[in-house]
Amino acid sequence: MESPKPKPVKTKKQLNFSEALEQILLGKSVTKKEWGDKKYHVLLAEEHLRLHKPDGKYYDWILTEADMRGDDYVLL
Repeated sequence: MESPKPKPVKTKKQLNFSEALEQILLGKSVTKKEWGDKKYHVLLAEEHLRLHKPDGKYYDWILTEADMRGDDYVLL
């Protein structure tokens, strides 16, 4: 009897900042692996990039150079 083959692990494609921004402009939400919590995510609301935090509130996303150079964005 043949042993069962492991199922491939599905991983979400990581996006760079430009790709993430493109998705945000299409109405999607993205998070960064660096943030480590899906409760932190970015979306476009009221014509502003908004950061949703675990407290349930939305804040203006003040971009840093690290954010713009990031390549660990993931679609939610």
